[in-house]
Amino acid sequence: MNKYAIRRGIAIGMVCSMAFLCACGKKKEDAPKDTVQTKAQIDKDHIFTMDDMELPMEGDYGVSKCCTTKDGLYVLATTYGEESETNKLFKVSFETGEAEEIEIGDDDNSYFDNMTCDEDGNIYIIKSIWNDEEEEESSEDSQDEETSSDYHLVKLSPAGEVLFDVQLLEEDLKEYVQSLVFVKGEGVMTCCNGNISLYDMKTGEGKHITTRDKNDDYYYGSLFASKDGTVYLSEDEWDDNSRSILNKYNPQTGTFDKDVSLPDNIYASSLYAGNSYDFYTSDRGNIEAFNLGDEKTTLICDFTASDIMTEYISYIAEAGEGKLFVINSTDYGYGKLACMNKVEPSEVTDKEILTIGTTFVPEAVRKQVVQFNKSNDKYKIKIVDYTEDDTEDDAEAYSDTVKKIGLALTQGQGPDMLVLDYNMPIESYAEKGVFEPLDPYFEADQDVNTSDFLQNILDATRINGKMYSVIPSFYVDTCVASKKKAGNDGVTLKNYTDVCKNNGIDPQLGMGSMNRASAAELYSTVGSTFVDYENGTCNFDTPEFIDLLNLVKQLPEDMEGTGYDYEDFDSFYRENKSLLFEYYISSFDDYQVLKKGYFGEDIVFNGFPTTDGGESFISTNLQIAMNSDCKHKDVAWEFMKSFLSDEYQKKIEWGFPSREDALEALAAKAQEKPYYIDAQGKKQETSHFWSVGDTEVEITELSKEETQELVDFIKSVTRTMIYEDTVNNIISEEAGAFYEGQKTAEEVADVIQNRVQIYLSENM
Repeated sequence: MNKYAIRRGIAIGMVCSMAFLCACGKKKEDAPKDTVQTKAQIDKDHIFTMDDMELPMEGDYGVSKCCTTKDGLYVLATTYGEESETNKLFKVSFETGEAEEIEIGDDDNSYFDNMTCDEDGNIYIIKSIWNDEEEEESSEDSQDEETSSDYHLVKLSPAGEVLFDVQLLEEDLKEYVQSLVFVKGEGVMTCCNGNISLYDMKTGEGKHITTRDKNDDYYYGSLFASKDGTVYLSEDEWDDNSRSILNKYNPQTGTFDKDVSLPDNIYASSLYAGNSYDFYTSDRGNIEAFNLGDEKTTLICDFTASDIMTEYISYIAEAGEGKLFVINSTDYGYGKLACMNKVEPSEVTDKEILTIGTTFVPEAVRKQVVQFNKSNDKYKIKIVDYTEDDTEDDAEAYSDTVKKIGLALTQGQGPDMLVLDYNMPIESYAEKGVFEPLDPYFEADQDVNTSDFLQNILDATRINGKMYSVIPSFYVDTCVASKKKAGNDGVTLKNYTDVCKNNGIDPQLGMGSMNRASAAELYSTVGSTFVDYENGTCNFDTPEFIDLLNLVKQLPEDMEGTGYDYEDFDSFYRENKSLLFEYYISSFDDYQVLKKGYFGEDIVFNGFPTTDGGESFISTNLQIAMNSDCKHKDVAWEFMKSFLSDEYQKKIEWGFPSREDALEALAAKAQEKPYYIDAQGKKQETSHFWSVGDTEVEITELSKEETQELVDFIKSVTRTMIYEDTVNNIISEEAGAFYEGQKTAEEVADVIQNRVQIYLSENM
């Protein structure tokens, strides 16, 4: 996940914080009509089994492509982990599931990728022919790399006989074939980075149809054929309702001239033709289907309710009533062919249901739920996504939904467990008894010991001395600076301007791309240090807060006011144009990205400038609390503590684990040359690079001293990030008068103090 994506997620988190905080009320009153109700029952109508299917191949292999015929599907599989890859083509019967190999030759210089088939079962497949001599030349001159392969379109009979083998058109040779479909009565259509060509079904003769505007760097569209053979091309653009668009192919004119909008929240990246429906599609939670023109999709399979865990589904073929064939991604990213069969509702075993509520389903939660449900004969956990019925995908709708959840919680109608959003303020909930204190569970459980965990992370869950949640993993939000420029005293609110000027840096650009319009980043960090949420007090009418206002006033009004694009700032720290770089540190690799890439010299974790120094903040990847009204608290605890287990903690790949030994294991790994564990469990060394502007950084092993520096820093961070939208809005609204010269900083600080104190008094 990139750093900018996190910023977008945090913006939503800021909205939900206010909604939760405002949702406090007396417990056990009748829930209002607009309160979201938690249904503690499993939808038995959308449960499937999934069984992997083995193909007759030796060694390890992955399924890369499929296409569907009337009575089965063609499957293209490739071996991996060997010195040379081997392609094999199979036809799998829908009725029996048996796979029959279709010979496609055994040429070490050929590689097959991407295919389609017609109604007669003929196969059209893209063949790459490697030229060893040209490849050697291209290794000396990377500009010639594209000439090392020759691409052909090959037509095979159902028995594997070559019916034609033609080179792709010159326009298509320059680009990768993203997708291809069969056009009834005409031939095969290819999409190569937006360039569309059509190859005759009998001779393979090609003609170019559409040329994409070369000013675009990359085209994300693909070709799709519906169940009746109609061909569509997905658009990069959206319709007026922010829906994805398909353009319908007109065989008479050879153009795509009719727009068809897809249902809400369906993106035209992975559509698979069906029989019962025009298209099937999938995300990690469901398989859904729809007919063109539908406003909404129809749920086919609920993976979580079915206890199916998948990284992603990259192909879906309808094989008859209640049966689907899919390519299911494995943990290593290799596709496996699998067969899914619908389970009749009467055959679904009844279990006692516990619910875990969320406004976004983290993949880590989904995995643990599936694992728990598979291993428990008596209880089953149901994920309740409270945003799935939202008709609008915006901050206001999100806030309304979260506010309803808060009302439900305070009135005994909420879920048994709750995924907390971006470390929302839960003090008032704890005081009103909404959440269950977890200290007794830690003390009574032989499997977990508080001494095994980072104490600053455990403390982040405490309110009035009691723990109310579990935090499996986290990252640190801080400001990084050049050690040489920051000096021994670091960068503070008082010396920020002087440090900038002493290093020849314009204070307007000292915070990089940060500007007044994005100053909520500072209000949520430095600004939060002026609020005591536990006691419901604040101290904005102080010289220290005025220092913060003076710093923000120096920043440009907005991004346009900086005179640069966002990407330009990547190089500003190396070029001595910016001083402090806000960064979400989530791995040991980040140390090298910062030191070698962004700064090119030794760095210091300065933190956000405060009065006496700098402050960094714990921000959680995942945080889960238990409802004090939970019916089966012991069962809920068993689920929650699974996130704290050695097995779970040692597998955390993004963010830092909360167990100390798991963090130390990552630190030890960071001191080795980069490697990965292959499918055979063997360690394989690899090269790892990171681009920062025009600078390419090779990630190598850290020194013991560098590793310890980062570990010590992580353990030193004690403040938790609080995204309090109401407080941020008050600061932003009132501070504008100072920035525009309409009021003094002292006058603005007094108004902010009064407004925030009133808000805290009414809601804490």
